[in-house]
Amino acid sequence: MNTKELWSEVKDILSRDESVSPEIYNYYISDTNLYTVSDNNCLITTKSEIAIGVFEAGLNNKIKNILKKLTGIEYNISFELEKNINKQASVINNIDTLKENNNSNYYENYTFENFVRGDSNREAMQAALAVALDLGKKWNPLFIYGDSGLGKTHLLHAIENKVNEIYKTNTRVKYLKANEFGKIAMDILNQGHEIIEAFKTSYDIYDCLLIDDIQLLAKRNKTNELFFHIFNSYIEKNKQIVITSDKYPDDLGGFEARIISRFSYGLSIGLDSPDFETALKILEQKLKYQNNLALFSEESLEFIALNFNSDVRKLEGAVKRLLFLAVMNKKPDEIITLVDVEKAFKNVPLQNNEKITPKKIKQIVADNYNITVKAMMSKSRVSNVMQARQLAMYFCRTLLDDPFTRIGTEFGGKDHTTVMNSVKKVESQIATNKEFKHLINTIRKKIEGK
Repeated sequence: MNTKELWSEVKDILSRDESVSPEIYNYYISDTNLYTVSDNNCLITTKSEIAIGVFEAGLNNKIKNILKKLTGIEYNISFELEKNINKQASVINNIDTLKENNNSNYYENYTFENFVRGDSNREAMQAALAVALDLGKKWNPLFIYGDSGLGKTHLLHAIENKVNEIYKTNTRVKYLKANEFGKIAMDILNQGHEIIEAFKTSYDIYDCLLIDDIQLLAKRNKTNELFFHIFNSYIEKNKQIVITSDKYPDDLGGFEARIISRFSYGLSIGLDSPDFETALKILEQKLKYQNNLALFSEESLEFIALNFNSDVRKLEGAVKRLLFLAVMNKKPDEIITLVDVEKAFKNVPLQNNEKITPKKIKQIVADNYNITVKAMMSKSRVSNVMQARQLAMYFCRTLLDDPFTRIGTEFGGKDHTTVMNSVKKVESQIATNKEFKHLINTIRKKIEGK
């Protein structure tokens, strides 16, 4: 049975499934295709983003079960827009060219222009752009860190696209996922000395190397040694390296101290979870790109931005759930309201449910410094107690927007000037000390429950 016949069987079964309404089948299933089947992977093409949302939210497991029944194989299923597949077809005929371009056609929309900027990511975006405009001369290496789903991969491909735009064919840029490098390195390390040396020098043709998720190479000593050689070669030749990770360099485990030291040699800069305003902008941009913005009321978007802003993937997941429910339960001309959103997520734990209070701030800061809240509230002049007290005041100001006088009262009757000076001192350290800024971001995430 070929792929066309297999998919015809799947669609026939779905058309007779009582849990799949005729509307769902006619609008979203009938014009889909099984594009490729490779090993245990299936790629299904659709004509609309909404169709993808419908499949991922409600039909994915059903299709898996049907395929397993027909073939005896449990497939991993992915979805892609038909128009994107058509764009890619022109380069698939030349596999060498496809490899050389690092599949960059998949990421042509990952640019600086459509990267939504906010307080949580502005510095990282500016550093990435500066590097792209002046390779090897600004910050080398540039180390971008942050949790999954905050835009690290977007920034790497934005650098790639900007370099290709500016330098055309005169400069070559290589994007590589760390786990892909690891797989290649494992094969190479089993070969002879000449093959290993040839692999090292194969990267000399590139002027800019972009490595995504370096933490995936942790505890792989021989692979790290290979990467370290390539890394040093780039630095010595003033070729640009940009690395991303889910952790600050000093917090990475499984790497030798000399490698961590080299990672920290240039500029390390973090990405935080988007604030409410940034999350709202991201939502609006993505929905506008999908032609779905008009389906949502302003209040419904604000609810999602407030409660699912720990990372972009959670925002996207919330939207897909709502689109699926809208397709199943609403008429085509009805918009998704705040009532719909609250109903859809009534049994889902929301980020904004746990209220931030001065008491919570004091406890988390005190725990971080291994002191008691009682010690923090005392008049102690011991260095770590004083700093903990200043940080707690700073968070009361920045997270709660409390007046200086109220914060002073909360901290045992401190006057307005004392609180204001404490906040200014913390802000000054954040601006000049990257390790201290990292500490602040870590504590903030604990307070916000992220």
